[in-house]
Amino acid sequence: MASPSGLQSGLSRQLFEMWCSDKKNACVIPGYVLEGTLAKTIINEPKEVTLMKGITASLNMQVHYISFSAYTFLKELMPPNIILVHGEANEMYFTQFTDSNTKIISLKNCQSVEMYFNSEKRAG
Repeated sequence: MASPSGLQSGLSRQLFEMWCSDKKNACVIPGYVLEGTLAKTIINEPKEVTLMKGITASLNMQVHYISFSAYTFLKELMPPNIILVHGEANEMYFTQFTDSNTKIISLKNCQSVEMYFNSEKRAG
């Protein structure tokens, strides 16, 4: 189970609460987590966690944290296009991790984007 938004709410939180006490389950936390979130709490593998209803439950599941740095990824790949989502509007920040040939697009909510790709075929 991957956990968006620090496991604070939504389907990932509901599943976590149903599964956290069973040692056969695991939670994989990708990327950066904020202080004060459930995800940050369970990285330290406490014996118990507080559920949304205020009751406590045993934390018996495995917890795995995978650090992900988009910036390292960008430096290594140098993609021709980057599309920023989730409200990140600072395109200039990302230019330091790419070259001048990279097109950076920052989408607003409900905005669509069209991309065209070369259909060149290569023998493998």
